Amino acid sequence: MNRPYVFDIPQNTERAATNKHWQFCVGSGQAKLAVRSDYAKQLKYIHDELGIQRVRFHGIFDDSMQAYMGMDDYVHLPGAKNFNNYNFRNIGVAYDAVLEAGMQPWVELSFMPSRLAKNSKNVTANSDGKCSMPKSDEKWVDFIQAFIRFLLHRYGDEEVETWFFEVWNEPNMPLFFSGSMEDYFHLYEITSQAVKRVNPKLRVGGPSSAVGVWIPEFIDFCESRHLPLDFISTHFYPGSNQEESFFKFMFNAKVGGTMRLFKLKSGRALDGYQMILQDKTEMCFMPKGQMYDVTRRIHEQIAQRYPIYYSEWNCNAILMSPTNDDKKVACFQIKSIDEMEPYVTGSSIWSFSDIFDEFTLIPDQFSGGFGLLTIDGIPKPQFHALKLMSTAGEKKLVLPHTNDEVEISVYESKDGKKKQVFVFRQRMKNSEDPACDYLVNVEMERKPQKITHYRIDKDYCNPKRVWNEMGSPIEMNRQEINYICNNSKLVPICYDGAWDGKYISLAGSMFVNDVHYYEIEQ
Repeated sequence: MNRPYVFDIPQNTERAATNKHWQFCVGSGQAKLAVRSDYAKQLKYIHDELGIQRVRFHGIFDDSMQAYMGMDDYVHLPGAKNFNNYNFRNIGVAYDAVLEAGMQPWVELSFMPSRLAKNSKNVTANSDGKCSMPKSDEKWVDFIQAFIRFLLHRYGDEEVETWFFEVWNEPNMPLFFSGSMEDYFHLYEITSQAVKRVNPKLRVGGPSSAVGVWIPEFIDFCESRHLPLDFISTHFYPGSNQEESFFKFMFNAKVGGTMRLFKLKSGRALDGYQMILQDKTEMCFMPKGQMYDVTRRIHEQIAQRYPIYYSEWNCNAILMSPTNDDKKVACFQIKSIDEMEPYVTGSSIWSFSDIFDEFTLIPDQFSGGFGLLTIDGIPKPQFHALKLMSTAGEKKLVLPHTNDEVEISVYESKDGKKKQVFVFRQRMKNSEDPACDYLVNVEMERKPQKITHYRIDKDYCNPKRVWNEMGSPIEMNRQEINYICNNSKLVPICYDGAWDGKYISLAGSMFVNDVHYYEIEQ
């Protein structure tokens, strides 16, 4: 029997109000997916079950959205290129679906339509948006202003004034932007001014940078030129390795991946992708607590001058990583949400569904996608973690920040009659280490009337295990999908904690990346 980790929570522990920053927004596949019925159904489910208020996606100006159409797209005749027009109808249909789900769009102004692009390089293999600066500032400004007028006319000033307009996505990554930092700053300048000229009440911001960079320089640029700047946005994925560029990783993946593919010889497409796009969090040691460190550092840089939104974050940025489907991401999110709380205005976990096609749409049920839900809408462990977080009280007990083996966070209802205790054992890399025991002693005014216990581990909230036991079917009917959902949902367990007249004691044992949750009612 190992020595338990002991936590004593006195009644006079300091409380702080929670902002539930993770409910502000959630990420999504590209804009063109928002017109799909299955996408719309899952989006509404996410809103209704988790209380998330907005959704963010890339590529509203991709050629597939037909935002800037021309006769020469279809008829190759002399002079056809002289007949063209803006067409924001498909964007409107996508935003209609978002609003009908009870949410609002987080408007990412990207990517460059072919007709406006300075170069013809696509953003990704499955995107026809360009990662380019505009070839004409004037034409880009005219396009943006026409788009803003379209939104105001379709939805009304009062509605659109509550939205957020973010200029581009990760311009410091060559995959998404082919210009320099100075180029992006210029793009932001002309774009933000274009938005504000149509309606000065609209909120616009950036730099939407990967790994939290460019922020001091961006603020200095905007302030020195008196540019509109209503918020700061950035992204962070601890498992994406800040010191390694995307293209360096892809090059190494191709070299090593070629040998791995040769050994495999054949299989499903997913098998090949997962051999190339390996999860770096499982290949080497990475420290935990990185979301805490980064959000605190950027909070200090901004010095409360602007709201800060993490418009993308999650455990790692490797699509098709098997660990995206297991308890590891759930445990990471519980820890990170708690630690980010004092430093973030709002955030957006990437992403809500495996209906996702930044590179290609994978039909496999547990493909290692980023989603809270599988492609057929089966809730993953991370969904269940957020479901528990959605029930957490409005007050948080301020406990010391720690990176110990077993950790806790405690929330309390506004009236103090209900407490929620999260116990977790988070690591960036899964392991088969022996179980750890813990003991949480919570001081209470009187003996609790009821304690309910929930678990996220290999036995509970583990849909992939149920799917594997079914033989890992590729195609499933509605009955099979419902079977997995019903056998991997949150299960309330009545718990009889030890009461000594002052403290209620919660005792348990957990493996790496397990999450335990106790709801104590007085």
